[in-house]
Amino acid sequence: MLRSIQKLIGDKRKQLIFPIFLMSLDAIGSLVMYLMLYFTVIHLLNGSLTGGLVRNYTIVCLISVILRLIIYRSGYFLCFSRGAEMCSGLRLDLANHYRSLSLGYFNQNSSGYLLSTLTKDLSNFELVLTHTLPSIVKTLVMGCLILVGTFFINWKLALAECVVILIALPVLNWGNRLVEKYGTIKRDLTSKMISIVLEYIKGMKVFKSANMTSTHFTRMSDTLEDIRKTSVQAEVKTAAPTSMYSIIANFLLPFVLLVGSYLFLGGTIASELLVAFMLMSLALSALLIAFEHSYNLLKELKLATSNLEQAFDTKPLSYKEEKVKLSHFDITFENVNFSYNQQADVLHNISFHAPEGSTTALIGPSGSGKSTVANLIARFWDVTKGCVRIGGQDIRELNPDGLLHYISEVFQENTLLSDTIYNNIKAGREDATEQEVIAAAKAAHCHEFIERLPNGYQTHLAEGGNTLSGGEKQRIAIARAILKDAPILLLDESTASLDADNEAKINQALDRLMKGKTVFVIAHRLNTIQNADQIIVLNQGRIEETGTHEELLRKKGHYYEMVQEQQKAREWIVKGA
Repeated sequence: MLRSIQKLIGDKRKQLIFPIFLMSLDAIGSLVMYLMLYFTVIHLLNGSLTGGLVRNYTIVCLISVILRLIIYRSGYFLCFSRGAEMCSGLRLDLANHYRSLSLGYFNQNSSGYLLSTLTKDLSNFELVLTHTLPSIVKTLVMGCLILVGTFFINWKLALAECVVILIALPVLNWGNRLVEKYGTIKRDLTSKMISIVLEYIKGMKVFKSANMTSTHFTRMSDTLEDIRKTSVQAEVKTAAPTSMYSIIANFLLPFVLLVGSYLFLGGTIASELLVAFMLMSLALSALLIAFEHSYNLLKELKLATSNLEQAFDTKPLSYKEEKVKLSHFDITFENVNFSYNQQADVLHNISFHAPEGSTTALIGPSGSGKSTVANLIARFWDVTKGCVRIGGQDIRELNPDGLLHYISEVFQENTLLSDTIYNNIKAGREDATEQEVIAAAKAAHCHEFIERLPNGYQTHLAEGGNTLSGGEKQRIAIARAILKDAPILLLDESTASLDADNEAKINQALDRLMKGKTVFVIAHRLNTIQNADQIIVLNQGRIEETGTHEELLRKKGHYYEMVQEQQKAREWIVKGA
C-alpha cells in the first residue's frame, strides 16, 4: 500500500513528512495526558498526592491540550491541503496519461471502469492521503508508545499484552483479505452499473422509440441488486473476523487483569502499579479497536491505488522525437498490417503513396478499413506491421501531440464541448483572434445560424452540443478544422449530416480549405470524390483498386460497379417520387 502511494505521488511524498511528524507529536501529546494520569494514580494510592502535585499535573495537562490543539490543527490542515493538492495534480496527470494512450486502451476497458478510476478511485485515494493515513499513523505511534511504556511498569504484564496483540493480528489479516476480495467484486459490479447507466442515458431516444426502456432499466436494476447482494454477503463474511478481533481487543484488559492479579497475589507487583497498568491497557485496547477501523478502510482503499497504479503502468504510445518539425506532408503506407486485438488483422499489407498537396479518397463497404487508415495517419493507433511515413519520417518516432499539430480531422460524429460556440470553434487554434473565428464560421456556413441564437457566439452549448441539429454540429466542427488550417486534412463523411443545399456550400468551403493540403476523404457518396487525385478502393482490409475516377471506370472493376449501383439508386428515388 505504502509502495503504491509512493509510486503514485512520487517525490511529492516528501510534502507529507512534516504533517505526519505533527500528527506523531500529537500522539506524544496524548501520551503526556496518560502519563499525568499514571503519576496521579501512583501518588493517590500511595497516599502521597498533594495539592501542589495536582496543580502541577493540571498545568502540564493544560499546556499539553493547548499545544495539541495547535499541533493537531496544523497537522490535519497540512495533511488535508497537501493531500488534496497532490490529488488535484494526480487527476491532471491521469487525464494527460489517458490522452497519450492508444484508442485500444479505451476499447479494452468499459466506460464505467474508466469513469470509476477517474472519479471514485481518485476520490478514495484522496481520502487515504487526507484522512486515513494521518489517522493510522497517529494511532500506531500512540499504540507503540503506550506498549513500550508498559514495559517500564512491568515487563511480564507487557508481554501478556503482546500475546493478545499477536493473537489479534492474524484475525485482522483474515478480515482484510475478505475486504479486498469483496471490494474487487463490488468495484467490478459498480463499473458495470455505471456503463449501463451511461448507455441508458445516451440511448434514451433509441430505447423510447423501440419501447425498450423497461428492458434496459431491468439490466440496471439487476446490477444494483447484484451490488446489494454482494454488499450483504461481504458484511456477513467479514462479520466473523471483525467480531473476533473486537472481542480479542476488548479481552486485553480482562486478560491483563487476570495475569496482574496473579502477580499481585504473588507479591511481584504493587497495587498502584497494577491499577496504573490497567489504565494503560484500557487505552491500548481502545487504540487497537480504532486501528482496526482505520486499517480496514485502508485495505478497502487499496483497490483504488491498485487501479490507479495499473492505469499509470499502461504504456503510452512511444516516440523518439519530442519536438516534431515536419517540412513535407506526403503520406506513405508501407506494407501495413493492423489488428485491434492482436488476433485478427483488419488491414492486410496496405501500401500506397499520397503526394503532398494531393487528395486521396478512401471508399469501400462498411468494415473495409477506411476509418482505420485515417486513424493510423493520426496515430490514434500504431500499426501491427509495416510503417506509416509522413514527409519520409516514421510517425512512430514522433510525439503524437506534436504530430496532431499538423493534422485536422472532421469526423462523421463530432464532439462539441459544454462551452460557448466561440470556444468550440477556437479549440481549433487557441491563439486565434475573434475575427479569425468569425471568418472560419462564415467559411463553414454556420455564421448565420449562430447569429440567430440568443447570445450569438457566446451561446453556451449543452453537453455534446445536443441543443444543435446534426448539420449545425457538423458545420461547427468544420469551422474548427478551417481555423486550425493544418497541412494534413482527414475528412470522414464530413458532409454526412447536411442537406443538399448546405452540402453544396460546405463543399465549396472545403474546396478552399483543401487547396495545397494533403487530404484524405472517406465517403460513401461517390459523386463527392470524383475529382480526387487518387481513389483507393478497400475491401475486407485490402486494397482492391487504385486510380483516378476515369481510370477506375475504364477498369470496370469494383469501383465501376459501385458507381453503377449508386446511379440506379438515384434513378429509383426519382421514379419513386
